[in-house]
Amino acid sequence: MMKDILINNPIVRRLKRSQRGQSILLMAFAFIALIAFVGLVTDVALLFVRYAALRRAVDAAAIAAAGQIREGTDYGEVTVAAQQYIELHGIESDSVLVETCETDIHKWRIGAPPFELGSGPDGGPHSEEDYSPVSKYMPETELCDWDDPRKLVRVSAQIESPTTFLSLIGIDSITLETASVSETAVLDVALVIDISESMSQETVQTDLTDVGLMPSGSGGGDLAIRGECEEDPAGNPNYKWAGCCNDPGTGNVGDGSMQNNGVVVPNGVIWHDENSNGMYDGDSEKGLQNNQRQSTSYSTTSGFNFSTLICMPFKDVKDAARAFIKRLDFVRGDRVVFVTFAREGVAYTPTDSEGEDLRPLIRSEKIAITTLDTKVGVLINDTGDWNICERASVAPAEWTKWLNHELTEQPPRPLAYETLAACGNTNVGGGILAANNALTAPEDIRREAVWVMIVLSDGAANVTDRVGDLPDGDDITYGSWGYCPWQTFCVLEESHEYHWDECVKNNPMPEGENEPQQPWCNDNDPRTRHFCLDWESGEPEAENIECSNAGDYDADDYARDMADFAGLINVAEGKPGNFIAMFSIAFGKDIVDEPTAAPLLRYIADAGDNGFIDNNFQQDLREDRDPIPDYGYEGPWPDEYGDPGPCEDTAEETYGPKEQCGQYYYAADLSELKIVFEEIASRLFTRLSR
Repeated sequence: MMKDILINNPIVRRLKRSQRGQSILLMAFAFIALIAFVGLVTDVALLFVRYAALRRAVDAAAIAAAGQIREGTDYGEVTVAAQQYIELHGIESDSVLVETCETDIHKWRIGAPPFELGSGPDGGPHSEEDYSPVSKYMPETELCDWDDPRKLVRVSAQIESPTTFLSLIGIDSITLETASVSETAVLDVALVIDISESMSQETVQTDLTDVGLMPSGSGGGDLAIRGECEEDPAGNPNYKWAGCCNDPGTGNVGDGSMQNNGVVVPNGVIWHDENSNGMYDGDSEKGLQNNQRQSTSYSTTSGFNFSTLICMPFKDVKDAARAFIKRLDFVRGDRVVFVTFAREGVAYTPTDSEGEDLRPLIRSEKIAITTLDTKVGVLINDTGDWNICERASVAPAEWTKWLNHELTEQPPRPLAYETLAACGNTNVGGGILAANNALTAPEDIRREAVWVMIVLSDGAANVTDRVGDLPDGDDITYGSWGYCPWQTFCVLEESHEYHWDECVKNNPMPEGENEPQQPWCNDNDPRTRHFCLDWESGEPEAENIECSNAGDYDADDYARDMADFAGLINVAEGKPGNFIAMFSIAFGKDIVDEPTAAPLLRYIADAGDNGFIDNNFQQDLREDRDPIPDYGYEGPWPDEYGDPGPCEDTAEETYGPKEQCGQYYYAADLSELKIVFEEIASRLFTRLSR
């Protein structure tokens, strides 16, 4: 009975219905929460996808901006470039901001965030006049590191990401923002320049008249007081002695800069300050101020001022190098070292405005250009010509006297080692070694920098560094003048008056001829390769006949060894190289005439393009140490040698000296040389910092 009362009780029935409705309500709330959660997850996932796309786009834009930005760059153009790279990724950015150290400096000067104005004049901004240098007053920032200048660019971008489900609660979009810092790698550049006597061989009369100097006998008369520069009695129009064209007089050299008077000084033009205003005022001031030479002597030991050098083709080299220097970014950490080679490779020591010596790697554009102008000139030949060796010209005359019984003591044998080994002046290997040592010197080395070496020459290698010190007196032994195989200047014919018994073979020469062929100390065959150096010690290998006067290790082999040491990742098993990026430029007419000149420069470029030798023939020579493989240039090559490199020579298709390939270039004149330097500058790469 009690059960029936409970069943029929209206209150109990209402409670039951109330519980059923509560379950439905809870399920409804749970369903709404589930939809909201799914919607939130969807919107968040879309945000992450869009943010990742934005991040990739900004990274690409930062690399593009770093690649374009240089000192004096129009930041509007850089921002447009960054905007375009972002749009290429299918993203329309609402704002793009490109910042560098210069923008941080600007913010600091005007007191914009995050900086606050200091005690400038009248409480104003940090003026350039009162707060210079900036590095002394402005705190370091992410983009401005005063102790270690770097080429940093920060690109920031924003996009509005529309929502799907969040829009139902009034959140229509979310702003996404990201930034990326990119860095153009700082460069340590070695300009390795041939200054051998041949670099003055194309100097002609008009080169002198263009700067207001006239040779004697031509009507000008002014140059007659400088007898060293008189015309060749045989009528040769070329003034081939660098003593005349290295140091013609006083004046200034243009570097392509804009002056305060709004006039651009053309790069390489020699000018005099006629009105003493300290600026070039146009064509009216072209030429030398007078014909008084700038140094007191033409001796190589007296110290020259080569600022008005007019030696050709060397002047073209200096003018192109000056333009290249202005492409470097010294403000953001680039450095340059000048290395020249003639008899030896030399890294120049620059000086500051007070005459104090600096480190060879130069951090200032002004000091770099001044060093190039005033310290780098052509080697002077004491004989009065560019292509005569004094030792070679004296020895035959003395020997003739000996044969005629006019001398009581036998002189050095003509054309013997003691004579001709000292005559070379194109030490390509020595120049590469000096540049390598300058870039990797412990007190200057920067492992985060890109090491670049640009080798420019007009001829074949014909001398090496000495093996030990040059002995005193006449006690000359093999190696005293460097590695110079006897056979490269031997006369084989026994009846010849200059023959001597040590001659058993000589370098290749035209059929029917029996005279030694220049360049001496070079076998004149680009397909040979001999080995001598011990990479552990850097000295000649013990008991290696190639290092002796009976061997074949010559100046060309030495230069290739130095290219291996500078450019390759490994020069031998367990012996690392320095992995320097190397470019080579063939310049001047001797490149076409010398059989080993262009092949050597091409080899240097091959060693410096990726840390490996890509030429299969040369690779085989290095591995087998076989002077000439039986199968020649064509192979067959082992599979591990891989595809031929860009400068591969074959029997069917041999690259000519004037044909550019890989990092090897040829330039016939100044205009082409400038183009080459410009292309090399454009190939220097960027890397993403973070």
